[in-house]
Amino acid sequence: MQGAEWTPFSFYSRSVLRTTATDSANFTCQAMNQLSSETTVDSRSFMVYVERVEEEVKDPGLPVKGYCAPYNGAVCRNYINGRGLVWFNISQDNAGGWRNEEITLAIQDELINTLEEPCRAAAEAMLCHYAFPDCVIRSGKAAGLPLCYEDCVALRQQFCFTEWQQLVKRKERGQHYRSRGHFRLPECELLPRIAGGNNTCTRTGITDMRWDLVTTSCVRDNGRYYLGAHNTTKGGLACQPWYSPQPHQHTSPPQVFPEMRNSSNYCRNGGGIEATPWCYTMDPLVRWQHCSIDQCTNITQINYNLELDIVEERTTIIDEILTPTFIALAASVAAATVIVILLIALICHRLCRPRPGYTIAKVQDGDIDLAKLPENSNYHTTGATLHPRLELLEYPRNDIIYIRDIGQGQFGRVFQGRAPGLLPGEEFTTVAVKMLKEEATEDMASDFEREALILSEFDHPNIVRLYGVCAVGKPMCLLFEFMGRGDLSNYLRSNSPSNYVVRSSDGSNIFTDLKISHIEQIGISKQILAGLVYLSDRKFVHRDLASRNCLMDQNHVVKIADFGLSQKMFLQDYYRGEESDAIPIRWMPLESILHNKYTVESDAWAFGILLWEIFAFALQPYYGLTNEQVVQYIKDGHVLECPENTPKSVYKLMTMCWSSNPNNRPCFRTLHRELDTIEGEIVLIQKHLHSSRSTPQSPKSFV
Repeated sequence: MQGAEWTPFSFYSRSVLRTTATDSANFTCQAMNQLSSETTVDSRSFMVYVERVEEEVKDPGLPVKGYCAPYNGAVCRNYINGRGLVWFNISQDNAGGWRNEEITLAIQDELINTLEEPCRAAAEAMLCHYAFPDCVIRSGKAAGLPLCYEDCVALRQQFCFTEWQQLVKRKERGQHYRSRGHFRLPECELLPRIAGGNNTCTRTGITDMRWDLVTTSCVRDNGRYYLGAHNTTKGGLACQPWYSPQPHQHTSPPQVFPEMRNSSNYCRNGGGIEATPWCYTMDPLVRWQHCSIDQCTNITQINYNLELDIVEERTTIIDEILTPTFIALAASVAAATVIVILLIALICHRLCRPRPGYTIAKVQDGDIDLAKLPENSNYHTTGATLHPRLELLEYPRNDIIYIRDIGQGQFGRVFQGRAPGLLPGEEFTTVAVKMLKEEATEDMASDFEREALILSEFDHPNIVRLYGVCAVGKPMCLLFEFMGRGDLSNYLRSNSPSNYVVRSSDGSNIFTDLKISHIEQIGISKQILAGLVYLSDRKFVHRDLASRNCLMDQNHVVKIADFGLSQKMFLQDYYRGEESDAIPIRWMPLESILHNKYTVESDAWAFGILLWEIFAFALQPYYGLTNEQVVQYIKDGHVLECPENTPKSVYKLMTMCWSSNPNNRPCFRTLHRELDTIEGEIVLIQKHLHSSRSTPQSPKSFV
């Protein structure tokens, strides 16, 4: 050491180390303070680069060189900061890890941000520790630790099972994300295990055990760290041993979670992705259920000895000022300022812009004075002619009370509203208002009016009802009965057996244990068939039959909706569409795709796909294939595979609907009758199983 300076009253001391370097290398300086009562030691690592004049030829077989340094980036700050040094590889385009930072940010924007929880957070943590692994010094050289086997398996089999499979299939088809760079999906089986000892792998934290949160007699939060011996579901069913294949085969949750060790058949919530602890049941007809365990109250804190990695860092005066608290406070002040400015701008915009002609509801439920509803003469004068049938349904748009937006599409937007005096005997009627956008083309407006005309003819409990139209003035609006549970596709996804974290249609986190049984799935299918029988009797072809175009109300009544593509066949037995018509490829037979021919039989094919959606919990038909590949797949004579846990008799009905010969496809009445028979068989099996629990009998008698 040269040039050392020390003052008894100063906090900082400065030392200068001079050395001669001939090769790029990682240097570690160690400082000792022997003047205090206890000897303290501190060390820092840094990289010294030596640039050679001659071009150096590197052996590609040699391991990548690197160095240890603190992470100073922004993308992975929430996951890396405070964990110690990370490893940076030495390459021409990765000085300071900026290339890894750039690729990580791109992957976040292109892939991670498109994921939903619980996959998103786990994938982001894995990505950051993959790009910036923990660093150790071995034999005097810096080395980056690979990811841990346990974390990798947890991500692949629990948090991101579906998303991981989609990435694998994309890779098999030669499709890659533009931002993937040199990052690839890790091969979990080749990674070291956490159990192998300290400094064997980079832990992401997604499988870490919180012993300070463990409970055994009650549940704290979502019960991830519940380790009690409760082993019956809230329905009174016995729990299946977790890693036994009988009666339900499964791979979730994997044993990499510490809370799943020695779990026997006890209720658990491995990974914490369910609302409460749960288990697979011993009932062959009930795959899994939540367990009813009391929430903890007045919890006594239990002290455990926790090993923590503490990294002490000297700071400058600026670093001491820029504390997390100071930064958070400054960010809050800045955010509040921006919000105030935006609010002022919004108020000015609303005051200055012309009124849309709808009354905004201040509360959804309250007394409304009809005499105070605004008038607007602009909506009562028009030169347009209107179909006589729609004139009977005309409703003054100014009377509609806006509540909230529901969605939007190519035609415009849909919002929930209340219409006073719309139906006899009702003071207010809740409606879904489908509003054509102002910049709509003439063709779009014509299709919009045609849909209203079609729906005005229908009166069936399984077809969404048109209550009124606002055709005088612009924009044109259609007033439908409000279906509180939204479209069938979202309902099916939210009740998928593999979807332990369920979300509502507005994106908020809502945890529920509601799952639909085979009986309910068949009930949904029969309701849709009842509506299709009604349509086919009136010579209507829907042309866009899919779960996304079926709606469900609060009483679980399912109704066919969205008749934008529907056509009446009149005298001929089929309707031939225009060349420019949009075709839902994945729901159509070849005669519709190739020849633009639509019949009741093409709707039967589409119902078979819809039936597949119902039992596949709204998976995309032919997922993993492009539209062009789907057409070739059907041309080759292939059909969709049977969804998991679907009765074979139901899948047989699906395949009958997918006959290449339209004349061989069953009519809707036949399909309804067959589903009735299947439903009766399932009910008898359930009754037999319930009676067998109370009266023991040999397995042979059941067979």
